[in-house]
Amino acid sequence: MFKKLLIALICVFTASFGQMTAREIMIKVDAQPEPKSMVATTDMILISVKRGKTKERLRRITRHQRNYNQGIFASKSLIRFQHPADVKDTGFLMWEYEKDKDDDQWLYLPALGKVKRIVAREKGENFMGSDFSYEDIGGRDLDDDHFSLLGEEKIGANNCYKIEAVPVDGETSYSKRISWIDKNKWIALKIEFYDKKNHLQKVMTIDDLKKDGPYWTILKMRMENVQNQHKTIMIITDVKYDTGIKDNYFTERFLMRVD
Repeated sequence: MFKKLLIALICVFTASFGQMTAREIMIKVDAQPEPKSMVATTDMILISVKRGKTKERLRRITRHQRNYNQGIFASKSLIRFQHPADVKDTGFLMWEYEKDKDDDQWLYLPALGKVKRIVAREKGENFMGSDFSYEDIGGRDLDDDHFSLLGEEKIGANNCYKIEAVPVDGETSYSKRISWIDKNKWIALKIEFYDKKNHLQKVMTIDDLKKDGPYWTILKMRMENVQNQHKTIMIITDVKYDTGIKDNYFTERFLMRVD
């Protein structure tokens, strides 16, 4: 009797020891290789449905980004709108910090000729009419959330871990997020965002990606707001890595520069 119990306990211990925790899974996601810099051209398609009619709007943007391996910054990025005319030259600058500090974000509106700083209470607002909020564009430190492993599910043919992230404090627009993490690529293929009333608000899905050397490139992604029948599709049409962008590119002065 004692021998059978001991064997059972050993089996349970071994199974538990071999299972990764939710935080360990997210650490592997966070540890994915990143280029020193990146330049990408992206088509942003805004799709709305009203009274049974579908309306689409196309916006084209370029994004320059520099990642840091040391110091206080995790990354700096600058987004510039190229098309259509009503948003052309609008710019967005973001500094993402390593930890213990919220992202700094600035929006340049050429019609006003000035830079607007995005404050904490505005980060839940939609970015330029899309379904991505300023918060979605920014990063989150692993210590900002408590993670739980809900199980394993497939997204198409991909085996995924299903991870729930609940904010440690209330400084976010969401009550929780649920992510499906590919067990081979260590990338989130799908994320559900729940509002403060714990109702499903948005769903982000990765539709296409490829590997360029050590880097995974997301070629197509969707963010759909299930509460208002609006969605945004992002399609990368061109991307270049390790282009050697200088640090002074990511400044308010350069943000206001119009070529």
